[in-house]
Amino acid sequence: MLHITNGDNANEVLRQAAFDGAFLAWADVLHEGPVPAGLSLQEMSLIRARFISYCGWASEFEAQTHFQTRDALFTAAAGRGEVVIWNSRELYDQLHLLQMLAWYGQEGTGQAAPTLVFVPGLIGIDDMTAEVLRDCYCQAVPASADQLALAAEGWQAFTAPNPRSLAAFAAQPNDALPWLSAGLRRLLQEYPDLQGISRTERQVLQAVAAGEQSPAGIFRHSWAQEEVPFMGDSSFWLIIKGMLESPQPLLLLDGDQPFRLPGMFGPDESFLAQRLRLTAFAEQLLAGQGDWLAQHQIDRWVGGVHLNPDNRWRWDGKSFLRQ
Repeated sequence: MLHITNGDNANEVLRQAAFDGAFLAWADVLHEGPVPAGLSLQEMSLIRARFISYCGWASEFEAQTHFQTRDALFTAAAGRGEVVIWNSRELYDQLHLLQMLAWYGQEGTGQAAPTLVFVPGLIGIDDMTAEVLRDCYCQAVPASADQLALAAEGWQAFTAPNPRSLAAFAAQPNDALPWLSAGLRRLLQEYPDLQGISRTERQVLQAVAAGEQSPAGIFRHSWAQEEVPFMGDSSFWLIIKGMLESPQPLLLLDGDQPFRLPGMFGPDESFLAQRLRLTAFAEQLLAGQGDWLAQHQIDRWVGGVHLNPDNRWRWDGKSFLRQ
């Protein structure tokens, strides 16, 4: 069997719990960067490799090698009917699940359905004992026709160029995949609100206003606000970088030096020593005044939607507004 999880840490936990088979990390931050509609798995992987290279998380060659190897192992195991997908409630996992299950309805028609294992916590983060994991595995069953159909509909909505499709889908109960709607509703909050900032950006400002100054402290503060944490630190640092480097910055860095991202081997002392503070405009936003998008040139993808000055969508908590 090929056990597919969201990353290497989760795979290591399963190995230590003595599960038989091979292990594969899907390992793609689908809540960040372009995920346009109508692409094959191979075509999508090429786009995702370029995005990961653009973010500086790997070279394009390294990223393409990862995706090519991942996709080959997945499709080969699917052909043998030996895929087991481990899924938790976090958004990161929900988007992986949509992508894989949608593949079965597009390129993988006729293949045996994968086995789905639903776990109550985050493997590798929460205290998930081997006994709990084995119990979850014993309850696993192949994906049903309803689950496959729901995932295909959800993937289509996520990759659509109009976010209203995703909002309509997320508003459904979607009981066949129990954590899907909650995860997607959190994703909707990554669109700019009426003041032009996402929920994550607002949480950054609130953390600094509460006295956090270091990147690590701000990350921990924001993580604690999440009902289900979903964003890794690499994505978070890029959000902070964008808030610093905007024509209308929301953050300032002590010393007026460029923001330093972590090195190849993770955060070092120079990164951890950086201190951030709010701009006067950020304080206005926290007070309910102003609009960041009036002076900030947004350039960000959420699924299949490319947010830019000519395609600005806002989420007011109930519906989308386009400007």
